[in-house]
Amino acid sequence: MTVRRGVGGLNLGVRFLLELASLAALVAWGLRLDAGWPVRLLAGILLPLAAATCWGLFASPRGRFLTAPGRLVCEVGLFGGATAALVGTGWLAPGVVFGVVAAASLTVTYALGQHRQVEQQARG
Repeated sequence: MTVRRGVGGLNLGVRFLLELASLAALVAWGLRLDAGWPVRLLAGILLPLAAATCWGLFASPRGRFLTAPGRLVCEVGLFGGATAALVGTGWLAPGVVFGVVAAASLTVTYALGQHRQVEQQARG
């Protein structure tokens, strides 16, 4: 049980870092688009803002529409989008590492039932 708690706590920390890195990857991708600077600036701002909004509504503990399917779709979309963004900017190795770590973290999250714990905390 102690090992499970340790792994679970570590996973929550990794997930938080993945969330922040995802937003940074989306900013980087938007700013590196092959377009004029106004388009790049808008993409670099609006894309991570949209991703953060999705996360806040569907995946955060205080999410308004917090459900297991909605959370999973949002997580896979954000982490998959960030992986694609890193690869799309030409950062292949960081993109692959990010994708592997994100997939492992999602696997641990659902294997340990951490997604259910978040839903239970949100309900009271």
